[in-house]
Amino acid sequence: MENKKFNYVKTKSKKPFACKLDLKRSIQKFYSGAAKCSRKSQAESLVVKWKRRKLNVEQQIEDSEKSHTPSFLLQKNKKTIASKNKVTSSLDLVKYGNEEKNISHTQETIPNELKKYWNQRYALFSLFDSGILMDAEGWYSVTPESIAQQIAERCRCNIIIDAFCGVGGNAIQFAKTCNRVIAIDIDETKLLCAKHNAELYGVEDRIEFIKGDYLKLIPKLKADVIFLSPPWGGPTYQKFGTFDIKTMIALDGIKVFRESANITKNIAYYLPRNVDLDQLGVLAGPGNTCEAQKIYLNGFLKSFTVYFGDLQNYGIKS
Repeated sequence: MENKKFNYVKTKSKKPFACKLDLKRSIQKFYSGAAKCSRKSQAESLVVKWKRRKLNVEQQIEDSEKSHTPSFLLQKNKKTIASKNKVTSSLDLVKYGNEEKNISHTQETIPNELKKYWNQRYALFSLFDSGILMDAEGWYSVTPESIAQQIAERCRCNIIIDAFCGVGGNAIQFAKTCNRVIAIDIDETKLLCAKHNAELYGVEDRIEFIKGDYLKLIPKLKADVIFLSPPWGGPTYQKFGTFDIKTMIALDGIKVFRESANITKNIAYYLPRNVDLDQLGVLAGPGNTCEAQKIYLNGFLKSFTVYFGDLQNYGIKS
């Protein structure tokens, strides 16, 4: 049997038991002092002092318990739920290559460039407080939940592919309307977030998560419907008058569509509000049509969802 050595952290702080005795003495002193107070104002002042003292002692207990805990237990405790700052996930930081990514945020810890999205968190995920995980890109690229629900209803079928699943906003809703969801992403961190988020919604058993390049996987895939939402290049897409899906989508949005059409003609394409509408007709092909649905959120045009094949008008007929 292997012998493990536990490293204890040396400290000058009081031991937990001693701190608890201090807290007990403070309680006794408080009641004793309160009994002697003849004025209401004096009693209120004493209560304020007591609260401050209680907070200080409790902090001492917490620090002392940490300092008298074996290092292997301290490492384990880092993974526990931190209820004080409402971080309900055990996956606050993940390592991706040589880079460390923060995928769990509070109002205090969210980066400045993402703060404007904080007020939209419940629109993105209604279960946000249950411990939703998102990387930085997820905050501005995930489909808002109400929109994802609407798209999922239109895409109701047996098997659907979410070709660029990101942190799982669409895949979760597809799992509620389709028998099986194939969720693909090349980013391991996003897949980790998506799987975790699907578990929070209780639909992980209906989703198969695949890490890989969607275009390379196409020859091996079969499905009734494909949902395409390739990265738009970040928030900067809004600065352009017209969004060109061929040049502004890194993978070439037209190529992605045509390759997907080798699997099925039933494709839902989620695109920014400033998309070049003439390109949509090019995608449909000569003599064919597509349905471009405007998506509004809080009274503002958010995006387009373009439906091809049998998804037009009423979606797949059962």
